Amino acid sequence: MVGNDIVDIHETRRSSNWERPGFLQKLFTVKEQSLIATSNDPFVTLWRLWSMKESAYKVYIQAGGIRFFNPTKIECSLNSLKIGQVKIAAITLKTKTSIQANYIYSTASEDCSTVVTRIFKLIESHPKKQGLFMQEQLLYDYAKNYSLKLAHLQLKKLVTGVPVFYYKKKPLITSISITHHGKYGAYSFLKL
Repeated sequence: MVGNDIVDIHETRRSSNWERPGFLQKLFTVKEQSLIATSNDPFVTLWRLWSMKESAYKVYIQAGGIRFFNPTKIECSLNSLKIGQVKIAAITLKTKTSIQANYIYSTASEDCSTVVTRIFKLIESHPKKQGLFMQEQLLYDYAKNYSLKLAHLQLKKLVTGVPVFYYKKKPLITSISITHHGKYGAYSFLKL
């Protein structure tokens, strides 16, 4: 399974108040707060950790986990500038993060080497239109990548919100994840 998350750095700088009292304690474990405090760039480290948590949470939900909002139950560790780990319930996932000038993008899976990703700068500003654009791109690219007829490929969301591909009305056994924030969006899927 794969999960992903993207953070638009400029939008987050504009709209977040991450330095307010209690913010870090509400979202991050003591260990993670220490990583943020001792970082050369606390802002980037904070949002990298958040992106990792969101990515792992998506995998957890795909695996049948029950939805919750308590980010301190998800703990991240950093192995290098790009590679990390996330523990959520009984699951430990590998993460891969790309930190660019405009965004931070993370994927979480059991093996990040099997993840296919595409990142977009979005033209639309309305979140619903961004989501539709991302779904269209994912359908098109997936059909092209696996030589499937686009007319027979559908993307549906389960009750849990997990996206699933259907081909000729039958579910495909693959894992996909879609994300967008601010001016950026991305999708990831596992190679078959």
